[in-house]
Amino acid sequence: MMADEDALGWDTSAAADAYRRRDMRLAERLIFPAVLQRLGGGSGPGRLALDVGCGTGAVAARLAGTGEWTVQAVDPSAGMLDIARADRPHPRVSYRQFDGRTLGWLADDSVDAAVCCLVYCTDPDDDRLAGLTAEIHRVLRPGAPYVLADLNPAATGVAFSMLRHGEPDAVYGDRDTVATLLRLRDGTTMTTTTHYRSLDRYRTLLADAGFPSPAVDLPTLPADGPPDEAPAETRIAPYMILTTHA
Repeated sequence: MMADEDALGWDTSAAADAYRRRDMRLAERLIFPAVLQRLGGGSGPGRLALDVGCGTGAVAARLAGTGEWTVQAVDPSAGMLDIARADRPHPRVSYRQFDGRTLGWLADDSVDAAVCCLVYCTDPDDDRLAGLTAEIHRVLRPGAPYVLADLNPAATGVAFSMLRHGEPDAVYGDRDTVATLLRLRDGTTMTTTTHYRSLDRYRTLLADAGFPSPAVDLPTLPADGPPDEAPAETRIAPYMILTTHA
């Protein structure tokens, strides 16, 4: 995929509008079912799930739609939240803007599960992510699951059917800025930036916050045709899913 436009910052209204139009089929097949499975079920909608960095509300709406979760969905971007409220309203989802670091309105041990999808890769600030991860640990009940889905750091430069993060053959170090292309539903692309972190760096952020070492899943799609015609996501995982517990 190629694009000539300047990279969009994630907190801009232009990025929110473009993200609204992104082609989500790859994430829908590889991330969303895995997240729901790893969070597990509950006894009813009284169980509270926290969707950290909810963006336009895709994951929050799916969680609430299971009938097993009441969801508090938080994001730093007012533009993303405006779209989430317009496109994915749900009686069991509340959307709230926050500073990306603190969850001070939530009491200790008050949340039954937390999910964070494609958020860490958008933030260049390790200190902010460390604070956020510690806050997630604080608000989770003991033993509650935390599912963190993000770009697979071993897949930089790979041209997947709906995204590419990084240049082919480039080598990135922790916190390096990486040009990232996302395909939109109309076939065009948006260019934005992500920030590379190794799997070891994710493990450190979790461990420093008090989480045990996560289980790591690297989901791929089944190949439906000849191997030489199959998209990259049938051979290499575009995303990684880390599951741990408070």
